[in-house]
Amino acid sequence: MVVGRGIKWARDVWVTGLDVLVTAVVMTGAVLLQARWLAALAGLWAVLALRQGWLAVRAFRRSGG
Repeated sequence: MVVGRGIKWARDVWVTGLDVLVTAVVMTGAVLLQARWLAALAGLWAVLALRQGWLAVRAFRRSGG
């Protein structure tokens, strides 16, 4: 199946939003449980979410969006 450029960046934006939501939930859990390992995991997930967002913006700009 061939996916158009517009659909691809829109999907990337959706995935980025989901990553940000997961980061917020995990960070909240880390604060409530006072678990450093969970906070570290949330920090790593946040970095990956930011990278995904940056890639989505880049794809949007390249598609002429």
